[in-house]
Amino acid sequence: MILAQPNEPSKRGFMRPLSHLELLLTLVFLQISQSFLSSEHLVQRSVFNFTLLFVVFSALRTLSQSKTWTFIALAAGVLGYALISYSEFASSVWSLVISDLCFFVVFSLLLLALGESVFSKGLSDLNRIIGAVCIYFIIGLLFALLYSLLETFQPESFSLSVHENDAAGHQDRFGQLLYFSNVTLTTLGYGDIQPVSRPARSFATLEALIGQLYLAIVIARLVGVHIANASRTRE
Repeated sequence: MILAQPNEPSKRGFMRPLSHLELLLTLVFLQISQSFLSSEHLVQRSVFNFTLLFVVFSALRTLSQSKTWTFIALAAGVLGYALISYSEFASSVWSLVISDLCFFVVFSLLLLALGESVFSKGLSDLNRIIGAVCIYFIIGLLFALLYSLLETFQPESFSLSVHENDAAGHQDRFGQLLYFSNVTLTTLGYGDIQPVSRPARSFATLEALIGQLYLAIVIARLVGVHIANASRTRE
């Protein structure tokens, strides 16, 4: 866990640029945009897909310290976007499956990079807290992609209103599963979408446990140390 190091100059802890803020804003925008963009219209689907690609480019800045990770994330993100665009004109289940896998790779690499940044040695500053919040959003995205893959290979694993595997159905389903993932991660449990199959229930339970433990242990610890460091600096 992150330990405060009072001997380190305060300007490095509290004046460091908020490098994760752009990523957080794009992740929030992605969450909001999928609620307003209809999957029934090609233009609106294209806007959502471009938003997803924009998140990938924002992630590249976080991954920039590793050329290998940056190249893999860029290649996977562009391939995923290309396959989604291809599925608009040629219905192909496998293109949608591979696109989900590509974005899963991108966000997994981003999760690792953020974890390395957030949990490295040094003061618990605001940038670390923003990075930790980004991790929370990405966990929800990763589980949504996992649920989407599960629903593709095992239809009706969730009580969704759409099960089609074309481009429109895929985006509509992903939007519902992203909503379900966030509701599960925060353990709100509205009950309007339910996991039906055994794998779906297992993954949903795992996500709920991760969400609660992450908030209780990681976020609370980071905020607590940040407040303690700020108080020590004022003194």
